[in-house]
Amino acid sequence: MYSKEKILQEKFTSLLRERIPRHLTNTLMEILPLEKEAIYRRLRGEVAFSFVEMATLSTYLGISLDNIANYASPYHSQWYHLHLRDYCEYKPMDLSMDHNYIRAINRAADDSNSEFGIAANTIPLHISLLHLPIYRVYLLKWMYQFGKTPKDKLSYANILLSEAEKKIYQQYIEAIKRIRYTFFIWDKSFFASLINDINYFYNIRIISRKEMNMLWQELIRLLNTLEYYADHGEFDTGNKIEIYVSNLNFDTSYTYLSSDNLFISMNNVYSLGTFISQEKGAYEDMKKWIQGLKKSSTLISGAAQYEKIIFFEKQKKILDNHFIMDKRSD
Repeated sequence: MYSKEKILQEKFTSLLRERIPRHLTNTLMEILPLEKEAIYRRLRGEVAFSFVEMATLSTYLGISLDNIANYASPYHSQWYHLHLRDYCEYKPMDLSMDHNYIRAINRAADDSNSEFGIAANTIPLHISLLHLPIYRVYLLKWMYQFGKTPKDKLSYANILLSEAEKKIYQQYIEAIKRIRYTFFIWDKSFFASLINDINYFYNIRIISRKEMNMLWQELIRLLNTLEYYADHGEFDTGNKIEIYVSNLNFDTSYTYLSSDNLFISMNNVYSLGTFISQEKGAYEDMKKWIQGLKKSSTLISGAAQYEKIIFFEKQKKILDNHFIMDKRSD
């Protein structure tokens, strides 16, 4: 009879072979400080992977150790895990997690069936990182709710990004462009909600009049970016983008990333935080729900020129009519 440890090791090895169908040994040698023969012995079951080795590989490859070990638990494993970092300070652990996520995206992009689906009630990270002044608004909102800085001391001017953050965000953008098919489904109120947040921070004097003028220009550039992608239907890499506008409102943003051997689903929470799952079952539920939203949504990219024009004209009117532009002296 197999021991529980033997079963766990075999399940783990099986998942490794599933996640890395080609060049498994060389890939493991890149991740772990082990020679080829040591890797062979572990894959053959002659030597067990240590806990540290399993933890390292699970983090890098997106394997849930909870799911592997649930044979010993009377309860089902929890699919979703909260990722909520301190956006006030970019720590080495955050940098490591971001690198791992980008590696996962790049691995997915190598598959011809890679797909990114997003149903969003805010500007998706893919887009906001192209407009860092807008992304700083989301950071400001997070710090206003969770940060340690007293609210009367908080200001948009002090929301700055380190060079390490800018570099990792650029890597993220480049990785996303490699995904073969991406589609956005926007909550129809996403742009008005962003303007409402900016106006609120202006009214409580966290954003200055000069900064409001700058954000006004950035919001125009943001609409131009969105319209560009709607017109062209692809990234500069040639990979396909589709854009939909939902006739239903969302309570948060939902995302899934998939390829032949990778399944990630995410629910946004607390503005910038996410519940993340790497379980196929959770991914399948998320994909089914997001794909179902297409039935109640309007395509505005590609050949849907009339729908695109109507949508962007409406957003420009929202900007003109609701964004605060006054003569307040700061």
